[in-house]
Amino acid sequence: MKILKHVKIWPNMMVNELVEEMKNSGFQARKLADSVRILTDMIHDKKCTKFLGLAGAIVPGGMRRVIVEIIRNHFIDVIVTTGANLTHDLIEAFGEHHYHKESVVNDVQLYKSKINRIYNILLPNKGYVILEQNLQSIFPKLPQEELSSREFLSELGKHISDRNSIVKAAADENMPIFCPAISDSILGFQIWMHSQSHKLTVNTTLDQKDILDIAFDSKRSGALIIGGGVPKHYIAMAMQTTPKALNYVVQITMDRPESGGVSGASLEEAKSWKKVAVNAKTVDLVCDATIALPIIISSLLSRKESI
Repeated sequence: MKILKHVKIWPNMMVNELVEEMKNSGFQARKLADSVRILTDMIHDKKCTKFLGLAGAIVPGGMRRVIVEIIRNHFIDVIVTTGANLTHDLIEAFGEHHYHKESVVNDVQLYKSKINRIYNILLPNKGYVILEQNLQSIFPKLPQEELSSREFLSELGKHISDRNSIVKAAADENMPIFCPAISDSILGFQIWMHSQSHKLTVNTTLDQKDILDIAFDSKRSGALIIGGGVPKHYIAMAMQTTPKALNYVVQITMDRPESGGVSGASLEEAKSWKKVAVNAKTVDLVCDATIALPIIISSLLSRKESI
């Protein structure tokens, strides 16, 4: 046993210094510090293929540039995300923004005003109009053939100019993005609309070989999983269906395990499926990702020279 040390704070404290203080405390503060330690080990392991599972309203929640920092600093090698996060990323890339709501809001009035609410964030309908106008002008420039989601997003990223875009950053860094449920998004809807009169289509079953090859060829593998859902399971399934398992995993979620859903399932449970290695370094961090993620990535950036 180790003596618990109470967190000490001081004026002008650096984020990494706060994390160092938290590592000797308790509860989720200790787990957040453990997350930084495990991710540091994962990034330091040059024979480890690193996955990012990105679910939930991460872009509307203000984490877009944090994700771009993860990509441009090569803290991960492969991204698996939802179509919704990519949709919101592209809306921002094409010039629209997400907004804070007023303290009191009437959702019926928002509907009449053509404004959508995501908890305490608002997005005007015109964002989807701008998205459609830009995508439908870009799509004819892409290969007019059947593409996997990885191929499609790589090609799309070449036509995005906003350096703060997740899609562009991944394309710039030659980093694959898999979106196994892309049809469950307005981005997917726009692809379908274009396909009605053009040959460009996106077939997500074509991704299966690519992600399995990545998993199979990896000496070791690790993952930062944010929010669970389809991205979490897609990464885990790649491990389950190859002779591999995750050696490092940090999961940030607010979901509970009692319902049996994948988003709240513990990483310990994943060992029974061979998704996570028996001796893997893991931490289940129960926290809002919009709180935990900026702290974790800021701390990793402070340690970058030693990684």
